Amino acid sequence: MSSKTAVSTDGRETVDTPKLPDRFVDESYKLFSQVSVDDPTPEDALRIRKKLVRWILPFLCVGYHLMYVDKQTLGSSAILGVMKDGHLNANEYNWLSSIFYLGYLVAEWPQNLALQRFPVAKWLAGNLIVWGAILLLHIPCNSFASLFVVRFFLGIAEACIVPAFLLILSMFFTYDEQAVLMPCMWAIGNSSPITSGLLSYGVLWIDTGSFAPWKWLMVITGILTVIFGVVVWVYLPDSPISAHFLTLEERAQAIIRISSNHSGIEQKRFKRYQFVEAIKDPKTWLFFLHALTQECANGLTNQYSLIIKSFGFSTLQTTLLGCINGLVNFFSLALAAYILAKTVNARAWISLAAYIPPIVSCIMLIALPWSARWGLLSAIWIRGTGGIPYSVVMIWAANCSAGHTKKTAVIALYHVGYGLGNIISPQLFQPQYAPRYIVTWSVILGVACILPMIIIVYLRWYLVKENNRRDELDRQGKVQEVGIVQHEDESGERSEEVVDSRQLDLTDRENLAFRYVL
Repeated sequence: MSSKTAVSTDGRETVDTPKLPDRFVDESYKLFSQVSVDDPTPEDALRIRKKLVRWILPFLCVGYHLMYVDKQTLGSSAILGVMKDGHLNANEYNWLSSIFYLGYLVAEWPQNLALQRFPVAKWLAGNLIVWGAILLLHIPCNSFASLFVVRFFLGIAEACIVPAFLLILSMFFTYDEQAVLMPCMWAIGNSSPITSGLLSYGVLWIDTGSFAPWKWLMVITGILTVIFGVVVWVYLPDSPISAHFLTLEERAQAIIRISSNHSGIEQKRFKRYQFVEAIKDPKTWLFFLHALTQECANGLTNQYSLIIKSFGFSTLQTTLLGCINGLVNFFSLALAAYILAKTVNARAWISLAAYIPPIVSCIMLIALPWSARWGLLSAIWIRGTGGIPYSVVMIWAANCSAGHTKKTAVIALYHVGYGLGNIISPQLFQPQYAPRYIVTWSVILGVACILPMIIIVYLRWYLVKENNRRDELDRQGKVQEVGIVQHEDESGERSEEVVDSRQLDLTDRENLAFRYVL
C-alpha cells in the first residue's frame, strides 16, 4: 500500500490520501461498481433495517441458543448417567470440560482464517452440521478416553461459531445496533438452561433400558443442530452483497447505511500488515485479558447441576431448579439490551454494574452456612448477570477494530483468551475443595470479577484518550475521508479513482476518521 494518507500505523499522521491496488478494496466497492444509488432516506434505512432484523437476527438467536444447549449437554448429562456409563471420576469429568476448550483453542486461528477466506455463512453451516454429528458420536462412548476425543473435536467445530456470528453482525448492522442486538442474542442464548433443564427433566421419563437418558439428550440436541446447519446453508446470506431478500439497490443502500462504522464489510485477502498491527495494538491485549480473566468463572456451566444437587436437592428437582439460571440470564441480558438502546457509549458502565451480583454471589457462597441451601441456591442464580460483560465486551472488541484481517485477528485473539479461561476454569473445581469450594469461589471473586472490572476501567480511559487525540487532529484539518484506488487494465495502462475511505479496507489506525465506541 502506498501511503499518501491519514495513516497512524506507526503513530504518525499525514494529510495525504491512501493509494490501494483495486484487489485490496473492500467487497462493497465491487458492488458499487455495478450499481449507482443515492444515500438511503431515513425511511429507506428503517425499511432495510427491519428486513435485516427479520432475516438475520433469528438465525443468530437460534444459533446462540442451540450452541449453549449443546455446550451444556455434558453438564446436564452429569446427573443423567454419563458419570456411571463413562466410568468417570470427578477429575476426569473436569478434564472433559477443559479438553473441549483445548480443541477450541487449537482451531481458533485456522477457523478465523477460513472465515476470511470462504463464504462466512456457508462455513458456519458446515461447522454446525459437523457439531451436531459429533454430539451424536457421544452416544457410543463408554470410557474417559472416547469421551475425551469427541469433546476435543466438538471444541474444534465450535471455534468457528461465535466469530462467524460476530462477522455477520458487523456486516449487516451499525455499531450502535450491534451493541443492542448482541445482548438480545445473548439473552436468547443464555436462556438455554431453561431448554436444557426441561429436556433433562423430559428424558428422565424415557425408559429404554441400557439407552440412558443422557444419550437421548444427545440424540435430540444433535439432530436439531444438524437440521439448523442445513437451514443456515440454504437461507442465511454470506454478506449484504448476497442477501437474497434485498434488491440490488437495497444491498448497496444496506452497505451505505452502515458506513458510519468506517470499517467496510468484507475483504477476502489476508493482509499481513493488518495482522501485525492487531498484534501490536495494546487494546487487542486488553480485550484478550478481559476474556481470559472473566471466563475463569465459566467452569460453572458444567458444574451447576452437580453443585445444585449437592445442596440436597433430588435429580428431578435439580433439572427444574436449573431452569431459573436461564430466566435470570434472559431477563438480565434483555435489560442490558434495553439500557444500551436508550444510552450512548455506556458499554463500560453496564459491564461494570453487571459484575456486582457475581461479587455478591461469591461472598454468599463463601460466608453462608451449608444448612442455608436456599441462600446458597440464590447465590448461584444471581450469578446470571455475569453473561452481560461477556456479550457486551465481545462485540465492543470487534467494533473497536477496522480492517477485515485486523478485525478477524482481534476476534480470534479474544476467543483465544476465552478458550484459555475455559481450560483453566474447570480445574478450579477440584474434588478436595468440594462441597464448599471456598478456594474456588475466592479465586473466582478476585480473578473473574474484580480483575476484569479494572481492565474495563482502563480500557475505557485508553479509548477516550485516543478519540480526543483524533478529534484534535480533525480540528487541525489532518483527517481525510477519501482514498485513491489504482486500476490497471489488460494493456497495463494505469488509472486512479478517488473513493470514499469507507469503501477501502483500512484499519482503525489507518483511518483517522474512525472513532472508538465506548
